[in-house]
Amino acid sequence: FSAGNLRPVADAIRNKLPDVQIIIAADNDSETDGNPGITKATEAAQAVGGAVAIPGIHGDFNDVHQAEGLEAVAAAIKAATRPALDLKTEVARLAALDPLEYDRQRAEAANALNVRSSTLDAEIKKQRLRSDTPSNAGAMDFEDVELWPDPVDGAELLDEIEAEVNRHCITADRVPTAVALWVLFTWQIDAARTAAILAITSPEKRCGKTTLLALLTRLVRKPLPASNISPAAVFRAIEKWTPTLLIDEADTFLKQNDELRGVLNSGHTRSSAYVVRTVGDDHEPRQFSTWGAKVIAMIGKLPDTLADRALPVAMRRKLTSEKVERLRGDPFVGLRQRMARFAVDNVDQLKQAQPQIPDGINDRAGDNWEPLLAIADAAGSDWPEKARAAAIALSGEVAEADSIKTMLLADMRRLLVDDKCLSSTDLTAKLGDMEDRPWPEFGKSGKPITPARVARLLTDFQIRPEKLPSESGYSRGTKSSSIEILIKVGQLK
Repeated sequence: FSAGNLRPVADAIRNKLPDVQIIIAADNDSETDGNPGITKATEAAQAVGGAVAIPGIHGDFNDVHQAEGLEAVAAAIKAATRPALDLKTEVARLAALDPLEYDRQRAEAANALNVRSSTLDAEIKKQRLRSDTPSNAGAMDFEDVELWPDPVDGAELLDEIEAEVNRHCITADRVPTAVALWVLFTWQIDAARTAAILAITSPEKRCGKTTLLALLTRLVRKPLPASNISPAAVFRAIEKWTPTLLIDEADTFLKQNDELRGVLNSGHTRSSAYVVRTVGDDHEPRQFSTWGAKVIAMIGKLPDTLADRALPVAMRRKLTSEKVERLRGDPFVGLRQRMARFAVDNVDQLKQAQPQIPDGINDRAGDNWEPLLAIADAAGSDWPEKARAAAIALSGEVAEADSIKTMLLADMRRLLVDDKCLSSTDLTAKLGDMEDRPWPEFGKSGKPITPARVARLLTDFQIRPEKLPSESGYSRGTKSSSIEILIKVGQLK
């Protein structure tokens, strides 16, 4: 870069690294009219709240090094000062910040501009309203969350979130613990290295996915719900707003969209959470961020590559004996303020955290749970133990095996609703036709599941092939009554 594009380079660095101190080492073009080196450096520093270091001689800092040595370079950089801020430029910069980051810079910025914090708040609000012009119709208006005035107890905060999940939703064991941690994670995503997708799945309709999504929309940071979304919309929305993306009805469009799956996959690890696309009439390559918190809700199973980057949240229909409260209004303003405060108070600790990953989960699952375990450790009380128990239960090797068996039972029950009896051959053929399930390419062979494999998976449930009458005499297969017995004794919901 040169003096000509120093300002956009400084803007790009500030957008990527909002917390760092920026010092611009200017050229001293004292023999050129207007001294463009210092002029452009000053403009860039004003735009990003940075400082300017100026060589004591005509030229750049390479010239200072040659003429006076490294000590002179170090002294000039140490003496860097912030230029007087241009009010309009500084307000525009602050208005573009994330609300949490603005809150962190607010007091210092008001002092530098010699205005009261309340006056600056009013100007920032006006600037943000002006940015939402008709040409940006449909632009998001995310809530500016005020920080809770007092420090927040993390364990009590997580207890409250977990209680809300239990109050409004029917889920599998340990799921409310995972959801509570993931909700708080959305407020602290800037401290994380990985961002696991929250995968809300159910075997059929009316299992409460919509209710849980509605609750999450009221709890997570900067929620952006969508029942259908294109690949371009994902990375452009993330680049522009850094939202928590909540995708519903994913079973209707995700499996047929390789590009969308690739974009979603790319957002798992911060260091590689980018896609490159060409933009403009000259097709200039540009890098877009895909780093952000995401929820995917669907009937059926998440595609394997996404499931590998996800925390599984299994939903089911509530029994007639189970009661939940309806979700009405938005009584969670104070809860969001406390989550915002906890995030600000603990961001430095969480950036440095290296939580212990429990035995029994693989490396990728450990990456998925790492930021949640760090939050649990920071919260204290019984949450470190609860979080690790949830990790093992939902993402451990035993959990993976059990989930496959339960999925097989659920799919067999669906097939046996119409056909009360199915031979083993017919059963596996029907399973192999379920394109949204793992049975068409099951195991390392990549071939359809076999009768022998079905029998092995069902051994723990004491379901074995029985003699069934057929046109040719007898065949071996399964009766619907076998699964109904499991339902009655509570082994399968």
